[in-house]
Amino acid sequence: MNNKRTRLCCNCCCHGIVGPQGEAGPQGPMGPQGEAGPQGPMGPQGEAGPQGPVGPGIMPSYFNAVMQGGYQTVPPEGEVNFLLSFQSGDFSFIPNSAEIIVNTGGVYRIDYSLLIRPASKLLNIAYAVAINGLENPLSFFGTYADELASTERTEITGMFFTPIAAGSTVTLRNKSSSEDYLAGTGIDNQAVNHASILLQKIA
Repeated sequence: MNNKRTRLCCNCCCHGIVGPQGEAGPQGPMGPQGEAGPQGPMGPQGEAGPQGPVGPGIMPSYFNAVMQGGYQTVPPEGEVNFLLSFQSGDFSFIPNSAEIIVNTGGVYRIDYSLLIRPASKLLNIAYAVAINGLENPLSFFGTYADELASTERTEITGMFFTPIAAGSTVTLRNKSSSEDYLAGTGIDNQAVNHASILLQKIA
């Protein structure tokens, strides 16, 4: 009988009664943000759309005039005459005159050249292109030489870009303080151009 009581007592001590569960406490602060994961793979590339139509571009517009062979005297503030011309039809020009009328407005490149013979061993010359009577500051070119033989020639050239409005008049003007003598003969028995000008629309 004594052994039985001892076993019962042991069972009572080892298995206690569980009490009621307490209420949940307040939520703790959020922890720091974790590192970003690796970037996912790129999706498939879409197909290219159809190519658009080609733009109209710039319609050619050009003018080229020369004075071939012979001689021409150009006084101070005088204008150079031209005789032969080749053009796209966007210009008005009377042969053996100085005025070139631009009928199509735009941005133009203008080139010119002159072959000059010294009158008294001295060349002190300057030329410019005038548009509607006003010289373009980019168009001034010239040269200086002393003690030249009267049979020698010096060529000056000029080139520049400028906007020109439709209906404008273009001339090549002598900005020297003296008269210039253009000569296109006596060069290896050839009648070369002693004056030329070219206008080409670029925009």
